[in-house]
Amino acid sequence: MENDKDRKETQETEVLDASQNKVLWIIGAVILLVVGLFGLKMLLSPAQDYRVSLVDAPKDVTTTVPATFTWKVEGPPTTINKTEVYLGQESTPGELGKEVQPSDTKYTEILKDFSNGNYAVPLTFVGNVSLTQTGKYYYRVYAFIKDKHYWTDEYSLDVSVPGYKVSLVDSPKEVGVGSVVTFTWTVDGPPTTIPHTSVHFGTKSNPGVLGKNVKPDDTTYEDLVTEFSNGKYNIPLRFVGNTPKFTTAGTYYYRVHAIINGENYWGDEQTLEVK
Repeated sequence: MENDKDRKETQETEVLDASQNKVLWIIGAVILLVVGLFGLKMLLSPAQDYRVSLVDAPKDVTTTVPATFTWKVEGPPTTINKTEVYLGQESTPGELGKEVQPSDTKYTEILKDFSNGNYAVPLTFVGNVSLTQTGKYYYRVYAFIKDKHYWTDEYSLDVSVPGYKVSLVDSPKEVGVGSVVTFTWTVDGPPTTIPHTSVHFGTKSNPGVLGKNVKPDDTTYEDLVTEFSNGKYNIPLRFVGNTPKFTTAGTYYYRVHAIINGENYWGDEQTLEVK
């Protein structure tokens, strides 16, 4: 009888242990399911962080043309009051953390188009800044978001004084004998007054690059457009002039030309067929 009683107690204990283990397994499975669902939600939910990135910017500009920058501020929707481009001729290298304020950097110039406003991000920004000092500038795009400072990597661009340039805009490639030919050209560069600009042409080619010391008399060009060959002309400016009639068929060679600050500026040599 004692053995039967012991066996019965043992069986009851085993059943109880099995029930307890089953409950523990169920509880463990529920915990794992909750943890898994939470982890999945974290993976699928957007990261609550922001990013500032440069989209487009020039590699070099002149002191007379503003530099145009395009950048993005990305992240969960919110409203910001400030995003800028900070520039300077001294580098602030390395990675700038969210605690680094603009005043902690060596940048001295600011693109201020979006320095004070209400901007719903994510958004793309386009702004301009004029740089008056020549040389290399270092810059970063910046945004102030929820009391944190967001920076891009550091980039650079070169600023130079614009040079003068004479360029052909429009002219025919072929005309008939007896035609008057119209040329359009520009003289570009910092504002000044010039005494002469023209189109010089002839039946003999003057190939290659003509330097600033090469005068029209040093070439084999025989004729010129006379409208602006002697006077005072404020540049930059676009000019339109006409040749005398071409009375002889053949191939003619020509270049646009200007005298600027006592130096000769030439365009590339072009050809005109008179038939």
